[in-house]
Amino acid sequence: MDEITSALLSQIRDIEQRDERQIMQELAGETIDEYYYVTKVRDPKTKRMVDKMKLSWIGTKETARSYGNLVVDPQPVISDIEGEDAVRIVVRVTDLKRNFSVFGGCHQSKKQKINVTGEGGEIIGERYEPDPFYFQKGLSKAQRNAFGLCIPSSYVANMLNRFLRSGGRPAVAGPAPKRAISKAQVKPREEWEKFKESDIPDYPNLEKKFWELTHKQPADMYKELGVGGRSDIADTPAWQSFLTLMETYAPKELPPETNN
Repeated sequence: MDEITSALLSQIRDIEQRDERQIMQELAGETIDEYYYVTKVRDPKTKRMVDKMKLSWIGTKETARSYGNLVVDPQPVISDIEGEDAVRIVVRVTDLKRNFSVFGGCHQSKKQKINVTGEGGEIIGERYEPDPFYFQKGLSKAQRNAFGLCIPSSYVANMLNRFLRSGGRPAVAGPAPKRAISKAQVKPREEWEKFKESDIPDYPNLEKKFWELTHKQPADMYKELGVGGRSDIADTPAWQSFLTLMETYAPKELPPETNN
């Protein structure tokens, strides 16, 4: 195995382990804000290790929700693998608006590795035990893989920029800085919610609505969406970008907490 292949496999295993932790945190009812991971990859041109952002499981779900029109088939294909203590899960995701379907699969072990520690707390070995949550892990990862194939890379890049600017906490490298947004001239959410998808069929119309609601120029709008201009975001529906801007500039306020 060459050095590049070995590095790629190591990176894949690291992402799989991190996503499994997120899946378990989800099952435990925890709130997770790690929308992306920062990993070290080898740049083939410079031959050096560089940082690269990748959506986490939680970030992938949020991106799919923002992209919209994606439906997961209610019946995944599940099969035990003969001769192995593992299961194969395949799901289909369909983009209803574009009439496009993809399959995502996962080969999930039914056992989990447990570290064996010595009296001083150091790891001295490992053992494998039945994993009671192997199905939940495999199903979530199969959906993750299908969403990743269905959503355009340009939209993923936009969402990564959005997570970075909004302070989505990476798994490594520390928290990203939050960017303050001046809301002095921003209309309240009720004004945003008056618009329907038919009101914003394209980006020229979105630019006009954005000015009416924020008194900001189109350049500010595209910067907020993480692109350089209109031509860089053609793959993303204008309505989806409008919803993203609404959540950024006029987020829905949570009801005040009451003491019983």
